[in-house]
Amino acid sequence: MRPQILSWEQISRYVYSNHTLLVDLREKEDFRKGHVTGAWNIPYEELEEHIREMSGYERIIFYCTHGNHSLAAARQLAKLGHQAYSIAGGYAAKAKTLDGWKHSNV
Repeated sequence: MRPQILSWEQISRYVYSNHTLLVDLREKEDFRKGHVTGAWNIPYEELEEHIREMSGYERIIFYCTHGNHSLAAARQLAKLGHQAYSIAGGYAAKAKTLDGWKHSNV
């Protein structure tokens, strides 16, 4: 399997599905400052430890700060047979394109 790259606009059809897991790969401090509601925070360095937890989802969508870590994570999970996606441009692109999206500041 190959990972797919999506824009923030494209993921709107998946993001609130029970079969989709949205994973924020940024550090916990950045996640606390703001994130997409419902996203799991798994810092990229901890990804290996959580792969088993993610396996119950039909699709896994990753985002990070700019898109590099999310693409690497999507490639890794796609190699394991998962339907994995990376959001182009990361969280930085979200702020520019989807000001109306729900996000949390915890």
